[in-house]
Amino acid sequence: MPDNKLRVIVMTQADRFFIPKNIDRAAEVCEVLEIVEVNCKSALENRLSDYLKWFGPLQCAKMGVVTVGREAERIMDRLAGYRLFHGHCSVADAARKNGVPHRVITDSNDPAFVRHVRELAPDLIISYSAPQIIKPELLSVPKYGVINVHGALLPDYRGCLPSFWYLYNDEKLGGATVHFMSAKLDDGDILEQGSVDISDCRSMFRLMKKTKALGGELMVRALEDIAAGTVERRRNETEKGSYFTWPTVEQAREFRRKGKRLI
Repeated sequence: MPDNKLRVIVMTQADRFFIPKNIDRAAEVCEVLEIVEVNCKSALENRLSDYLKWFGPLQCAKMGVVTVGREAERIMDRLAGYRLFHGHCSVADAARKNGVPHRVITDSNDPAFVRHVRELAPDLIISYSAPQIIKPELLSVPKYGVINVHGALLPDYRGCLPSFWYLYNDEKLGGATVHFMSAKLDDGDILEQGSVDISDCRSMFRLMKKTKALGGELMVRALEDIAAGTVERRRNETEKGSYFTWPTVEQAREFRRKGKRLI
């Protein structure tokens, strides 16, 4: 990794389990200027009513118990100076541990936020599950554009909740892809891609643990290649791939009938 590190902004959404560790990995190879949580309507934490419809009260209650436990870990970690869980219990704590400004916004494409990013003048924006399509005004600001990690093997499984659809379709192989972002969803040239065995996964949580970890590794590789000027781009052939949106209630019932679950 060259001494002259990339200056990056991280965009993501609230997460307690996977993304904070990936932010930590990126901070080892980049100068992170700011970590931005996008708390919009489509962010997963704001879709509780949908999760209740899809997975039922028992699964949501189990997820709630795990989340409360994680919050307790977050508090202990902060009191211990991040020596217990290393700031991996929330995005805000990942920022605090790394000494990076943290901000919460509701609209990635708000002109005021675009102006703010322009003032920071990042080399790159990196997205970990940022929940909005980024429009050209923001895409054009960073020197090297915006890259995203998607929890699937693009061009297949573009769109929403790939962890759900992988399990719904009884796939044995999953993966992650780092790609340049465009104004279209999960579009843009591919930088890095890798696969992982998901044949032992019965829950979305277990599957995401695998694909998010892989995505974090791939993002570091992509960042190192961009910094070194050794990027190899491959066209994302979306016309040959598959796209999935949010599941219907009936599809969620079929998901559960197959013995699949949220956690």
